[in-house]
Amino acid sequence: MSHLSRNTQKGKTSLTNKLSVSPPGHSLKYFTVGTLFLSLLLLFTPLVYAKNNVIKISTDPWEPWVLGDEGGPPSGGLAVELSKELFRRIGLEIEINIYPYQRCISQMKNGERDVLLMVKKTKEREKYMLFSNVAASDPQLVYYSTDRFKDFNWKTWKDFKAYSIGGVRGFNYGDFNSAVQKLDLHVEWVSSDAQNISKLLAGRVDFILLSKSTTNYFLTKNPQYRHKLKAASKPVADAQFHISLSKKGRAVKYLNQINKVLDQMKIDGSLDRILMQ
Repeated sequence: MSHLSRNTQKGKTSLTNKLSVSPPGHSLKYFTVGTLFLSLLLLFTPLVYAKNNVIKISTDPWEPWVLGDEGGPPSGGLAVELSKELFRRIGLEIEINIYPYQRCISQMKNGERDVLLMVKKTKEREKYMLFSNVAASDPQLVYYSTDRFKDFNWKTWKDFKAYSIGGVRGFNYGDFNSAVQKLDLHVEWVSSDAQNISKLLAGRVDFILLSKSTTNYFLTKNPQYRHKLKAASKPVADAQFHISLSKKGRAVKYLNQINKVLDQMKIDGSLDRILMQ
C-alpha cells in the first residue's frame, strides 16, 4: 500500500472514531419522547397559568346582594352582578363562592381568597384588607315585630338593656359592636339575615339589625309580613360598602383599575342600573 493510501485510510479511521453512530431508531426514540414532553408542557402551561390568575371572590348569603346557599356559587344578586361587570371590564376571570361571613373574614386575613364583596371599612379590617372606593350605600336599621311592640323609638343603646337583639356574626354595625361589650347587651348572633328575620317573626328575639335593602327584598317576596315587620325611625348607621382585597391575595395589584372602572360605571349609569334591579 502506498504512502498516500495509508494516510487516506488513517483519515477515514480517525473520522469514524470521532463520530458516534447511533443504532437505527435510537435518535427517533428520543425525538419522539422529547416532542411529546414539549407538547404536553405547551398544552398545560396556559391552563395552569389561567387557573393561578383567576380572582377568587368570597361572599356570604345576603339578599338581595347575594342569592344562593353556603358552599357553592351564587345564583345571582346585586353584588354578584356588580362584580361580574366590574371584572369583565378589567379583563379578569373570577370565581365566586358563598361562605359564612365569619369565614369570609378569616379567608381575607390569611389570603385564602382574593376579594370580599360589599364590606364596611374599619381600622381593624384595614390591617389585612385594602378597600375600593364606595360601591354602594345602604342604611342599617333596628327592626321589630308589631306582635311585640305597637311602636318603638330609641335614643341610645342603653334603651335595649332589657331586650334581646339579633345580629350576624362578623358584621360591623357601627358603634353597636362596641356598645355590646360596654353595656353588656344581650345579643344572639347567627350566620345570616334570613335566620334573624325568622327568629324575630317567631318571637325568639325582640329586635334585629338589618339593612333596608334586605328588608325590602324580603317583604317583596313575602308580602304577608308587611304589617308585622317595622323599623325604628333612628338608623343604626348609613353603611357604605366597598369591594375589599386581601393584602395577601392576587387582586391587590388591580385596586387602581377597580376604582377606575367603578368611577366609570357611576358616570355611565351602569352601577345604578345594577343596584336598582
